[in-house]
Amino acid sequence: MTTITDRVAAGAAFLDEHDPEWWRADVDRAIDLETLNLVLASECVLGQRCPVETLAGHIGIDPADLEGLDFAQAYFANAERLAGGFDDRIELAAWARSHGFNAESNAEFPDLTAEWKRVITDRRSA
Repeated sequence: MTTITDRVAAGAAFLDEHDPEWWRADVDRAIDLETLNLVLASECVLGQRCPVETLAGHIGIDPADLEGLDFAQAYFANAERLAGGFDDRIELAAWARSHGFNAESNAEFPDLTAEWKRVITDRRSA
């Protein structure tokens, strides 16, 4: 079984390749460490980093119509965009778990969130 640290490291390496400035505090749609919570799709790493245009395209609406919308779909939209699509949600879930974007169990979410916060904080302070 792969540890949370290993899985988050795999996710960070993936993002380094596909979303190079993902960890920075001074970029558009920067990850807010105060609200980062892997249990909520809209507040997780991928959900917070999802470009508005990607979300709009994923749910089939104009980006101007996103104000006030529940951003829970942002996680799925961004995961599919970055990873190149999936045949189904089961395949997406397995990929997300292996990259630390989703937990193996509900009990794991706090530790997973804490590890992402640690990685992002370390990068921002370097």
